[in-house]
Amino acid sequence: MTDEGIPLAAAMAWPRRGGFWRRFLASFIDYLVVLIALYFLVAGLFALTDGGVKGHFWLFLRICSSAKVHGGPSLGRYDWQVCKSSLFGFPVADWAVGTAKETQSAKPETVSIDLNSKGNFRPTALDLGFLQVPALAIYLLLMEMASGRSVGKRALVVVVYDENDWQRRGLPLRKAFRRQVIKFLGTFPVVLTEAWFAFQTWGSFPRAAPSNAWLEFVPALVAIGLSLVWPVWIGITIALGNEPIHDRVAGTTVRTRETYE
Repeated sequence: MTDEGIPLAAAMAWPRRGGFWRRFLASFIDYLVVLIALYFLVAGLFALTDGGVKGHFWLFLRICSSAKVHGGPSLGRYDWQVCKSSLFGFPVADWAVGTAKETQSAKPETVSIDLNSKGNFRPTALDLGFLQVPALAIYLLLMEMASGRSVGKRALVVVVYDENDWQRRGLPLRKAFRRQVIKFLGTFPVVLTEAWFAFQTWGSFPRAAPSNAWLEFVPALVAIGLSLVWPVWIGITIALGNEPIHDRVAGTTVRTRETYE
């Protein structure tokens, strides 16, 4: 947004732009808020379903240790590690990874099997890790509609304004919705890919990954690459002192809270 075409007095009243670092840190805080809330939700579902629902989330600690697995001759072909993903001591995923002891291929054959609360193998659990971005978008939509500020924006003292009515507290639904759709547009491919993989494998029996299994992940890698371009472009636009595409399309602007009362 530029201040051309509005009265000089109104232009002088506009607070300063939020700036790259304020907006970046605010976004990071908001992501942590949503991630922790989602973590407790999945941790509860993981316990209630005996491992039938899990969540692989970014930034979560994953600990793996060697283990012995008792079973038929087929299980003895692998060297096993038991892995756990948790936070605050509450697990959100338990699984075992086996690597073939003897293989003729350059890349060892591997198999990953989910575990229940007793450490026994179970059919593949539903991975809710793909909900991170949708949950963040819904959270920001509701917070910006209510007050124009999320937890992160409050901490960094910035506000999302309606550029046609900057004294309004909060955004209209259509502007808040449009802003989040455009902001997260670049992440749609990776979210849809993760959701597709989660539901495709849910309840299936684990199997060894063939030597050409990497071909199955090419679409996912392409989606991840595309999803990285969008936020980088938005970040560069903000760093150059311009309004990013989601603010231009929605008719909003992010400013400091100097005169917002």
